[in-house]
Amino acid sequence: MAAEAPVGLWINAYETPRVTGYHAHETGQLFALREGLQVIETPAGRWVQPPGWIGWIAPRCAHAAQSFGATAGWSLHIEPAMAAGLPDGPHVFATTPLMRALVDRLTSLEASSVDFEARRARLVGVLLDELAASARPSLHLPMPQDKRLAAMAAALANDPAMPDTIDQWADRIGMARRTLTRRFTAETGLSFAQWRQQSRLLKAVELLSLGDSVTAVALSVGYSSVSAFIETFRKNFGCTPARFFEEGMALPQAKKKPA
Repeated sequence: MAAEAPVGLWINAYETPRVTGYHAHETGQLFALREGLQVIETPAGRWVQPPGWIGWIAPRCAHAAQSFGATAGWSLHIEPAMAAGLPDGPHVFATTPLMRALVDRLTSLEASSVDFEARRARLVGVLLDELAASARPSLHLPMPQDKRLAAMAAALANDPAMPDTIDQWADRIGMARRTLTRRFTAETGLSFAQWRQQSRLLKAVELLSLGDSVTAVALSVGYSSVSAFIETFRKNFGCTPARFFEEGMALPQAKKKPA
């Protein structure tokens, strides 16, 4: 890996939310936020990226992106040959202390230092090895491809507090409940109930990232009990909402990326 060189590393900041339409890169892209929130979308699903998690877009993977609030972070484009061990689609990785230390060193390297390119390539190689070897739960909401199911899923993803039952949705989109259940599971890998819970939890991560209180978030995503929301969150992510954001990525003061 050390023989290959990253294409470029940028530290960037944007004061206002940004929306980027569908596009693709010939290179792979790693990126992370120190503040703000980003949602990556492909026809196959949505990925939520809060501060402190590392996002990945595979080479030539068409995707769209939307940020929320002011954002600051880093972006690294790398050659496809360096990323053979990473997923072939988008992914959002939980980080470890070693990953954070590697990023801190990468973003603090002086371009004028001796053997700058070789040192950076070695650091990137270790970071990629760590990502490839890490456990791979991702903040991902798979989306169905059937047009009627996709419209239903988009409505629920945008407003997961909607109380409509699966029977009500079946009537609304003109599909038998049994057919809806079977197709939805086949196209997303999750039952309707599992998918709805995932949708609520990912929307909760979005809102928590933007500074909403745990109580407000629980009610906003459809839980009538804050304690039930906290317990579901803990079972899914292994920690409470309060602890989820305790450790962010170590990032330097951001500078705006050149236009």
